Amino acid sequence: MAAATATACPVVGTTNDVLPPNHPEVDLAKGGQTCPIVGATTDHHHNLHKHPSVGIDNSNSSHVATECPALKNVVNEPKSRAMDDEVCPVIGPATTVLPPDHPDTAAAKEGDICPITKATVAHHKNKVHTHPNVQGAAEGAVCPVAGVRA
Repeated sequence: MAAATATACPVVGTTNDVLPPNHPEVDLAKGGQTCPIVGATTDHHHNLHKHPSVGIDNSNSSHVATECPALKNVVNEPKSRAMDDEVCPVIGPATTVLPPDHPDTAAAKEGDICPITKATVAHHKNKVHTHPNVQGAAEGAVCPVAGVRA
């Protein structure tokens, strides 16, 4: 579950700092590793923690974040509601608003894959939204979605 002091990921907007219970083994203290699932690197994710053991078979792919009762509660917290969070089956709670510098997805085809997070257009169609326009925002302005300073 995301801690009260967790900050939003600048790429996908998640405040969740716990890896899913079926996540591949990774040494979080070692930099330069890349997640085979979402492409995140350990260089930028030193705040992550392993999920407590829940006695599931790691080979069972039906165990997804949307089934976690703790994460369903997290997205109903005021900060999560303000960020328009939903539970992604892969990364847990994340904002449904794309980052302001995200390429336009209007021309994306069903099979296209995000080069950064490996998310598929098919999985995210009609589930993510364009970020409000922040052009001309003053230095130090607060993001209207994540609530973080620029």
